[in-house]
Parts: sequence; structure tokens; C-alpha cells
Amino acid sequence: MSRVGGDSYTGAVTAPSPIVAPSILAADFARLAEEARAVEGAADWLHVDVMDNHFVPNLTIGLPVVQSLLAATSLPFDVHLMIEDPRRWAPAYADAGAYNVTFHAEACDDPVALAKELRSAGARAGLAIDRDTPIEPYLELLPSFDTLLIMTIKAGFGGQRFIPELLDKVRAARRHVAGGHLELRIEVDGGIAADTIEQAAAAGADAFVAGTAVYGAADPAEAVRRLKRLAEQTQRP
Repeated sequence: MSRVGGDSYTGAVTAPSPIVAPSILAADFARLAEEARAVEGAADWLHVDVMDNHFVPNLTIGLPVVQSLLAATSLPFDVHLMIEDPRRWAPAYADAGAYNVTFHAEACDDPVALAKELRSAGARAGLAIDRDTPIEPYLELLPSFDTLLIMTIKAGFGGQRFIPELLDKVRAARRHVAGGHLELRIEVDGGIAADTIEQAAAAGADAFVAGTAVYGAADPAEAVRRLKRLAEQTQRP
């Protein structure tokens, strides 16, 4: 494991092959279907941020838009729910056909029960940890999840600067995953670009949400491919 921008994690196994999930939060909302198709063939997932103006200050899109967009692209949807009361709303996104449905630990009093509901509905279950939330209380819950999303910014706003100190959470999670031989994606969200993805990969992340770095590029698909190459190079011994 290479060491880029800080210490790499200490673990018995390497992370799975990296995936890149462009965030449509940075796309042109008047052309969402076209923007989704622009990264087909390059992106692994399409990251969809759902914000409710309660759990976070911003308001984005909801279930009807997600349902329409699912019909417009072949990409698996990585739905990130930044909402209050996810137990009420999250299963509907799984029922709609989302591949992965992630909700915030800070918004749910029984994360394991909701993870079971999501899996029963046919989706993968993800747990998100916000900037100011310690990760340690949630490590023992990880066998119930398929994805752990670690915010590398404060949830709720696009275009923020990457906070490298938050990679300590990624390192802790990767050590725990390796030690328990868990099958779990460790995803990072916030400020991921060509100058930060290597740091995140070296820390042990294997899924990367990128918004402006993709949709702010002249060729979004090529931007995705470049990010994936950088993450792959970092993972090589």
C-alpha cells in the first residue's frame, strides 16, 4: 500500500478495487437525465443526495425525481439520505430500485433495524457518519451494513474543501473491517478530486463520491476515469 498525503491504514487485507460515484448535486439540475448518461460507461454508481431542509439546511430532490431518473440511466443509484426520520422514508428508495441506500447514524435511533429493512427491500444498506460524529460507537454495527459513508466535509453543502483530518475515521474503519474480515465498502464524500483522492485511498477508502471534480470538467466521463486511475495507483503495492 502506498503512502500518499499521510499514513496509510494498517490492515491485514487491501481494500477492494476502487469505484467512483459522481454526485449529481454538482450536475445541471435542468438536465439531470443527460448528466447521468454523460458518465455511463465510466462511473460505477451515481451518487444522489437527498436533503430535506431539516437534517441539513439545504433542500434538493426527493423520491419522485429519483424514480424518474432511475428510468433514464442504467447506472446503479447510490442514494445518500441527509434527512430526518430515515426509517419512514428510506425503504421507499429501496423499493424504487436504488442499489445502495445510505442514511445518517445521527438521524436514526436503530440503524441495524433499518439496515435489515433496506436489505429486505432488495437494496444494499449504508451508514453515514457526519464530520463531527465519532466513528467508534458504530464500528460494532458494521456487519449489518454494506457501505460505510464517511463525510470528509460537513454534510449538506456541495463544493466544500476536503478535511484531511477526517481520514483518521477511514483508517479506523479499515482496520476494523480488515480485522473482522468484513465485506464492506468504505466510501468518502466531500472534496474528492484529483488532488485528494490518493489521500483517501491511502487511508483505506475504496468508494469515492466526486461532484465538482466530475461535473465541473469539460469531459465528465474522462474525469471519472482519471479519478479511478489515481485511486488504483494508490492501492497498488
